[in-house]
Amino acid sequence: MNASSNNYMVSASMVIASAVLWGLYGTFVTVLSSMGLSGNALVFLRMFATCVPVGILIGATDRSAFRVRPSDVPLFIANGLLSLLFFTSCYTAAIKVTKIATAAALLYTAPAIVMVLSAILFGERMTARKVLCCLLAVVGCAFASGIGGVLFAGGGAAGFITPAGLLLGLGAGLGYALYSIFSRIILNRGYSVYTNVFYSFGVAMIGFFVLSCLDGSVGQVFENPARTALALLCGLLTGSLAYVLYTTGMKGMETSRAAQLTTIEPVTAALLGSFLFHQPLSGWEIAGIVMVVASVVLMNTGD
Repeated sequence: MNASSNNYMVSASMVIASAVLWGLYGTFVTVLSSMGLSGNALVFLRMFATCVPVGILIGATDRSAFRVRPSDVPLFIANGLLSLLFFTSCYTAAIKVTKIATAAALLYTAPAIVMVLSAILFGERMTARKVLCCLLAVVGCAFASGIGGVLFAGGGAAGFITPAGLLLGLGAGLGYALYSIFSRIILNRGYSVYTNVFYSFGVAMIGFFVLSCLDGSVGQVFENPARTALALLCGLLTGSLAYVLYTTGMKGMETSRAAQLTTIEPVTAALLGSFLFHQPLSGWEIAGIVMVVASVVLMNTGD
């Protein structure tokens, strides 16, 4: 295996690790919601636990990473609001109105969106392997969400899929796709992974602070120390660590390929939902998980 292949595998491992960490998010949301923490307060704490540690790291290692050209400020604002705030709001709400597996699976319409936008914006090749892997992943995600049971078996999972859950899940997919696109543009302009995460999540953190003030949930941040600590742990694992791993890994590969590899997230979410909360997995959902894993393996076995 040559140096280029080794570098790619390191990058791919980072992206897959980030996806596994993101797969924990649904579990955190379910537990924290049962403890009475509202969605906006939870996400504010998650953004806080992502932005602040990265800011401390920048301050301790390379303060030049705080510098941003005025002309590029709109990119970070767009990444924070149009991607992170929109995507996280939709995803958190979707988890509450449907199964964790369904919400995570609908989120992964994102790779198809990223593949098309990357071809248009960055000139990335849309190879037959990419298209096959993307289709396999999207269909696998659909099956993993329970949609396969509805379409082909006439029910079963229908109780878990509502119009609101479907729209919120698809909205999360669009917002998530935009994170990959905006982040690629930011990295291409010479900014570091840490600059991107710090400012993008900082903007989203401010947005969710405003939302939590508007709905009165900001007081929940200070009510229960154990609950707050758990929400901060959620931010550290599924926020700062996951996004630094993903954005760093994305530097070593095409944007479309990185987005497709993250389809391992709904597999993680579905398995955790099944094991921890006894959310049953049907034969269709298991088949979908197998398809997603197969797409990730295929994506990593050639060009």
